[in-house]
Amino acid sequence: MKHWLSTWSIGQKGTINDFTIIKEAGFDGVEIWSEQLRAKEYMDFARQNDLEIGMHLPFHDLNLAAPDAVVYERVKTVLLEWMERLAKYGGHHATIHGGYAWSSEEREETLLRVAERLQFLHEKSQSFNVELQLENLIPDKLNYCHHIASNVSEWINLLKETHVKACLDIGHLAVMGNDIEDTILKLGNSLSVIHLSDNDRKSDLHLLPGEGEDIGAELSGLLQKSSFNGPIVYEINPYKYSLQEIVNYFSKLKETKTNV
Repeated sequence: MKHWLSTWSIGQKGTINDFTIIKEAGFDGVEIWSEQLRAKEYMDFARQNDLEIGMHLPFHDLNLAAPDAVVYERVKTVLLEWMERLAKYGGHHATIHGGYAWSSEEREETLLRVAERLQFLHEKSQSFNVELQLENLIPDKLNYCHHIASNVSEWINLLKETHVKACLDIGHLAVMGNDIEDTILKLGNSLSVIHLSDNDRKSDLHLLPGEGEDIGAELSGLLQKSSFNGPIVYEINPYKYSLQEIVNYFSKLKETKTNV
C-alpha cells in the first residue's frame, strides 16, 4: 500500500526542501490541496522530487450543488481547469466534495442535480486520464442545509449512479457515526483513496493516528482483506503539528513495521 501526504499538512509556505523531506521520509506521493496559495508551485516541487501527484479539488467557495446556473458554470470551469492542470503533471486522482443544498428541504432535488454534474465531470476526468473520487462529508447536525454525501447510503447510491470512485475520509466517517469495517465492505471496488487522521469521534480534528480515539486502528487489516490498492493520504492538522512532527511519526511507524 502506498502512503501519501496532503499538502494541506505542510501549510501555505512550503518550500521545495519540504518536499524533499517528504520524499526522504518514505512518502510515495502528495495530494495537492488546490486552494493553497502555492498549489501550482507545490505541483512543481512534487514533480522535481519524483513524488506521485493527486489533488483535492477546491470546494470552500465552489458549491457543486448550487441551484444557480451561473454559479455552477463558474464551479465547473474552475474544477475542469484544475483537472486539466493535474493531467499535465501525470496526476493520479482528483478528490471532490459534492457540495450542499442551500436548505435541508431541497435535499432530493439537489441530489439529482449533483448526480448529473458528477456524471459530467466523471466523463471529463476520464478524458484527462484522471480518476474522480467523491469524498464522504460530515452532516450539518443543525439540519439547516444538507451536505452531499453525508450519509453512507446516499454516498454509495451516488457512486453507483455516476461511476465515480470513493475517497473514504475515516475522520469524517467517525464523526458520521458509521462503522469502518461495514463501510469498507459496502464500498467494495469503489474504494480508491483513504484520507487518514484521528479524532475524538465528535469533531474533525485531523490528529496524528493514535492521538484521538485511534479510529484507524483496524484500517490496515481491513484494507488487506479488501481489493483496495490506492494510496492512504495522511491529512494531518498543520495548525497543531509541524512537518517534522508528521515525518517523525511516519518514520517511526515504518521502522516498527520493518522490525515486526
